[in-house]
Amino acid sequence: MTGTGTAASFVFDANRCTGCGACRVACTIENGLAPEASWRRVDTFNPRRHPLAPLFHLSLACNHCADAACMSACPALAYARDAGTGAVLIDGAKCIGCGYCSWACPYDAPVVDEQAGVMTKCTWCAERLRAGLKPACAAHCPTGALDFAEVPERERVLAIEGLPQTALRPALHVVPLAPGRRQPEMTAGEVAHPVAALPPSPGESDISLKKEWPLAAFTLSAAGLVAAFNAAHAGALAIDAWAFAAAAAAASGLASAHLGRRTRAWRAMLNVRRSWLSREIVALSGFFGLATLWLVFAPGQHALGAAIALVGFAGLFAADAVYAVLPSGPGYRHSASVLWTGLLFAALAGGEPEIGVLVGAAKLYLYVARKRRFAAADRPLRPVMSVLRGGVGLVLPFALWTMGPAAYAAAAALVVFGEVVDRVEYYLELERESPRRQMALALERRLAEREPARDHGTVTPSAAPAR
Repeated sequence: MTGTGTAASFVFDANRCTGCGACRVACTIENGLAPEASWRRVDTFNPRRHPLAPLFHLSLACNHCADAACMSACPALAYARDAGTGAVLIDGAKCIGCGYCSWACPYDAPVVDEQAGVMTKCTWCAERLRAGLKPACAAHCPTGALDFAEVPERERVLAIEGLPQTALRPALHVVPLAPGRRQPEMTAGEVAHPVAALPPSPGESDISLKKEWPLAAFTLSAAGLVAAFNAAHAGALAIDAWAFAAAAAAASGLASAHLGRRTRAWRAMLNVRRSWLSREIVALSGFFGLATLWLVFAPGQHALGAAIALVGFAGLFAADAVYAVLPSGPGYRHSASVLWTGLLFAALAGGEPEIGVLVGAAKLYLYVARKRRFAAADRPLRPVMSVLRGGVGLVLPFALWTMGPAAYAAAAALVVFGEVVDRVEYYLELERESPRRQMALALERRLAEREPARDHGTVTPSAAPAR
């Protein structure tokens, strides 16, 4: 932390938190929320009480960061900071319900309101603060584990397992378990999962293909449209302007289908200065419009066509960069990269087998490298999808391509099939940063460091108690 000022902050003491969930209940009552939509959650480190790791709980809501990631990521400029309290607030009348703020927030703070189609989050109980009261969660903590106080920024401690370490300067001070302590001072003999009577914490589910399929379809469609136009301006492919316009409109419709408030989709263009999502929408929308105009009025202007194609590829780059807020990083590091897919499609449409082979080989390398990392980390490998993606979607089509023009159509169809498989797998593998994820990773590291050495499945004589 670099700041020197004193500012209001949540103060959390892991030595005193029993995981009772009173803070969550207070939040739901104070703000009139459904239990499953509470703005505060309580997660447990080592809930199964493994003997090689301590047990503690972590109560978190929005930390109202000084450099809030949600504000930077929001394409609709729906976030603002309250001048009186310093709270980061979201305006439901401006929110488009894209959920990108929840991807960007490492503390899992924004919560979707399914009925309203917008995002919501902790307000620091701003009305209570203005009245000289503490936020409801802190005021009603029965053990004193959660408080709200003025804390010098340079004295804030954030070092606790489960709390992502960032440069966002959260308004939070944490007191971790005292050295040598194995569990909180006050805890029941058998600690159940926190707030066992309440539904799971918001944000528990990772990003899923079921939720994000419109984005998967939109990005693949955009890659295809950019590739088709690139081939058209180069004179390698003839496309109808109005068919292109219809396909672009359909792709845009897929993008808006992802939004909770589709009538506000235009607001997605407002934060070009900071949000990659805004940059993607502006670049691809501009490309769709300019490409259609070129096809109708200026098909002979090749220099202009090349410039418009570059706008399209820039949009594909931005689409990959949208995912930089996730642990996996920007999409162009992945074999399912929209930019690389666009280049591969462009090589197919333009009859450039050499470029296609190079891009395809790069994609295959990225795919195999990722599967090797997954194997080392004991993550699902999905062998059937791997065969479909690598063998049927890359190796076989390029073998067909060498057979001459008669096999081009079949090769192109297989390449498209492989890209669809890879994009589907990409969304199946995506996950958001969150305290719960960090807790799981930290516990895994602890146990790996402290588990006895194993040799071909045999435990050494110094083995610790079994799990």
